[in-house]
Amino acid sequence: MEQPDKKLLDGFRNGDRKAFEKIYQYYRVPVIRFSVSIIKDEQEAENIYHEVFMKILKRRSKIRPELNFNSYVFTSVKNEIFDYLKALNKNNSLKEKFWDRIHQEEDDCSQVKEEQLTKMESIIGNLSPKRRKILEMNYFEKKSYNEIADILMISKNTVKNQLVKAKFILRKEME
Repeated sequence: MEQPDKKLLDGFRNGDRKAFEKIYQYYRVPVIRFSVSIIKDEQEAENIYHEVFMKILKRRSKIRPELNFNSYVFTSVKNEIFDYLKALNKNNSLKEKFWDRIHQEEDDCSQVKEEQLTKMESIIGNLSPKRRKILEMNYFEKKSYNEIADILMISKNTVKNQLVKAKFILRKEME
């Protein structure tokens, strides 16, 4: 690839907008093609190209037209690609740590829930047989107070009182 002529580089170096536009367009296709060959992402290659030329624009006063400008451009692109790949790797590492932490919290949550369920089963198991039966019929079998009263041949108020006492014991023991 030929290097832009010295006059064009001098104009770019001195802030000539047209010279910058010509150089910008001159390197567009080869730089993007080079970047895509490494990172396999055309959009990111375009971003890298733009970023490199913004940095070159800021440092234009340090450009020496007698040196190989092509080498300068492609070295800058290569460095920008390395920075991109490092950031990508770091980002992936952070994502992995995040997901590991989420999974650990889920495992911890599952363990806590399991422990609470075991404790609740134990508390329910320690209730009197009548109170336990009323609680199970109400919560697990979804029976109404009237249905429970009819099945167990007790009053509706007894069902209600037994449930209130069972819930009180559960709340107190689960704290």
